[in-house]
Amino acid sequence: MATGSSGLQQRAAPVAAPMASYANYFEIGHNAAEFLIDVGQVEPESGDVRLAKRIALSPTHAKLLARMLDDSVARFERDHGAIPDLAVPANAGDFGLTNPDDFERRAVHARQRALAQHSDPAKR
Repeated sequence: MATGSSGLQQRAAPVAAPMASYANYFEIGHNAAEFLIDVGQVEPESGDVRLAKRIALSPTHAKLLARMLDDSVARFERDHGAIPDLAVPANAGDFGLTNPDDFERRAVHARQRALAQHSDPAKR
């Protein structure tokens, strides 16, 4: 709460929760200062990835997020049963854990495709 010019405390307007977006594609990269998570959706017809957001986190917050996800998955499985594991990929990079150069190259390429599709209505 903030104090207004009249000396009375003012409440901030309630903030609505943002709209949810479905995501089934993630790439995670990091450098010395931060973790970068690209979130998007694989389009089933073409297999193309439509990136929705890049999230940057400090290493401390990345570790906190990992812990929170682990705890949430454990509670979900306790309440609803085991979540099946994905097939183990031949290359761990197939899960989207990439080195920073490859991560950035793939992100730029995905954004260029998205911009090209956006500017050409025939590609939508």
